[in-house]
Formats: sequence, C-alpha cells, structure tokens
Amino acid sequence: MLISFDAITRFIASIDNAVIPGITTFSYFLDMYAPLFLVLPLLYMAFIFAKTFYLKHVMGEKTDIWQVMGRERWLIRLILAMLLALIICFAIKYIVQIPRPCMLDPAYNKIYCPTAPDFSFPSGHTAITSAFLASQVGAPAFLPFFVINLLMGFSRINLGVHFLNDVLAGFVVGFFSYDIINRLISSGTLSLSKPMHPNAKFEFRRQLLHMFVGIVLIILVLASTYFYGRNGQIYVEFLVFIILQVMLFVINDRMRMKEGPISHVLFKMFERTGVSPGYGAFWYGMGTLLLFVFINDINFLIASIIALGIGDGMATIVGQRGRMHNPINKDKTIEGTLAFFASVALLAFPFIGPLSLVLALITAFIESLPQKFDDNFTIPLVCILLFLATSSPVQ
Repeated sequence: MLISFDAITRFIASIDNAVIPGITTFSYFLDMYAPLFLVLPLLYMAFIFAKTFYLKHVMGEKTDIWQVMGRERWLIRLILAMLLALIICFAIKYIVQIPRPCMLDPAYNKIYCPTAPDFSFPSGHTAITSAFLASQVGAPAFLPFFVINLLMGFSRINLGVHFLNDVLAGFVVGFFSYDIINRLISSGTLSLSKPMHPNAKFEFRRQLLHMFVGIVLIILVLASTYFYGRNGQIYVEFLVFIILQVMLFVINDRMRMKEGPISHVLFKMFERTGVSPGYGAFWYGMGTLLLFVFINDINFLIASIIALGIGDGMATIVGQRGRMHNPINKDKTIEGTLAFFASVALLAFPFIGPLSLVLALITAFIESLPQKFDDNFTIPLVCILLFLATSSPVQ
C-alpha cells in the first residue's frame, strides 16, 4: 500500500472553491450523503417485506415473501456486497493503519479531518458506490451511477481525506465484493469463466493477448519507475483504472445491444462463448489493479504480474497440448501446471530472487485447483498475501 502525495492526488486536492466555485462544498455534500447508498436499499427491502406481509395477512392474497425476494435477488446481492465491502474496508483500515493526507499535512485539511483510529486505506465511500455500480452494469441506471462513482472518488481526494491509491483500492474492493456475493448466492455465475465450447486455436489467441498485456504492463512499470521514481507505479495504476472505466462502458453497451463496430470486432476475436460480455478481460484488469493497490514494492509487483499475466497464459497454452491430467482437477494437465511454475520461477527470479520459487509454487498450485472463484482474483490474492508475509506492507 502506497502513502504517496503523487501528482494526481496533489492536483485533485488543490482544486478548491477559489478554482471552481462550490467544488469543495459539493465534495462535502457527497461525503455527508454517501451512507444513503447503503440505507436506501435496506429501506427498499424493508418496504418489500412490509408490502408482502400486508398483502398476505391483511388482504389475504397468496403472496410468499421468498418468491418476492427471488424476483428481487439483485437487491439482496447489492446489500450483501456493500456490507461485505464495508467489512473488508474497516478490517484493512485497522490492520494497516495508514494516516489520511490531512493527518500528515494540514494543508490538505479542507473542511474536516477524521482522526485516528479512522484511517485512510482503503476508501469505504468509494467501495460502497463501486458495489452499487457493479450491480448496475447492463442496466438502464448504469450511466448515472458510473458518474456518481467517479465523483465520489474525486470528492474523497478533493477533501484531503484519501490518497488516489485509497480510492482505487475502494473501487477494487467494491467490485470484487459484488462478484463474490454474486457467485455465492447465484448459481448462474459459477460457470461464467468457463467457455461452453473450448477451441484450441481461439484459446491460444486469447492467451497470447493475455501474455502480451502482461508484458506491456511490466514495461510500463519499469519505464515509469525509471522516470518518476516510486510514484511511477501509481501513474500506471491510474492508467489501468482508466482502461477499466472504458471497458465498463463497452461491456455495458454490449449487454444492452448498443456496441460499436470496434468493440464488436474485439468481442468476435477474443470473447469466449457462454460467458458474460467482457468477463475475462475485465476481471483480468481488476486482478491487475488489485495487485497495484496492495503491493508497494516494484520488484514484487512485477513478479506478481508475471504470475497473473504470463504464468496463467503459459499454463493454458501448454496445458491444452498436455496428456497427463492433473489428479486434483480433471480440467487441468500436469504439463500446464509445470509450464506455469517454470515460467514464473524463471521470469520472476531477476526481480525477487529465490522467493520466485515460492511464488511460482503457490500460484501454480492455486491455478491448478478446481475453483469456484476466477483465478484473476485468486492468483492476485495469494500474491498479495505472500508479499505481506515476506515484507512490510507499508512504506
């Protein structure tokens, strides 16, 4: 986790009422009314329960609450996702204990500055609105909640209560919380990451793109670090975030049958059949962003990108040609697992030394397991846990 007064954080925090009239007041307004994103769905659910009770016990209609809630399953997912996001945020806050910008520098104190034990990383406000946004992808209300989510992130930095990295972490936590809940209570999502009709040539093309993106990210991290020092990492992190916002728009348009010609070609070339539009690419990006917000060591970050971007691709490419089935997962081969291990161990060694063997062993094992959750989540998660176990989480 980065405590960084980077250029983006400084610029957003410098915008006050003298620069744009009312901007800080507007940021404070969002800060005060953000809890409504959690309260209103709860009130709506209470209204549904009360209405169903009235129709059944007062009006005598044959209405069952569980049938009604079955039709409102999206609401249950949303409420549980926001609660999970808050639990994760508060747990991380009190474990990591990163001070807020306004705690470290009084110049960042615009209207108020929460004091310890109220810490900075990650942004709970952003996590709530991001979980809400995740529930609206493909829905008519996507655009307004997309804008609200961006404004919420802006306001947290503008008020001087969060760094950019805190806000991006909140975005990741909110989306992953919704995906976790979605998978746990909706059987329809458990097979989203598996193609209905695997095609070797198609998967080879997809995995080459997967690996190419990983290599480009590594080059960007190395170049930005060379030119901008340790803050170079957060600039690449912000770029990944911007790309994810574009992907959300493309996915939303695809789900609403309004995609453009370029996205149509990309989906035709790289999209698996039987999955939600853009599912693999988006969560690959989210897994990458997860690595950026939690790993503050450039070398370990690059090693983790190698595991996610290159090792995973090698496992699929080699595994498709393998003949020895993995005894713990019939959908994987031993050759594929060995290819994952060898590629990560060799490529990550220049960056983290012998620790690359441990990273390769753990991530190869995780990738080979029969999983309920996508390895774009599980691989970054074990990378982060290994990083926290072997180094100081805060610098």
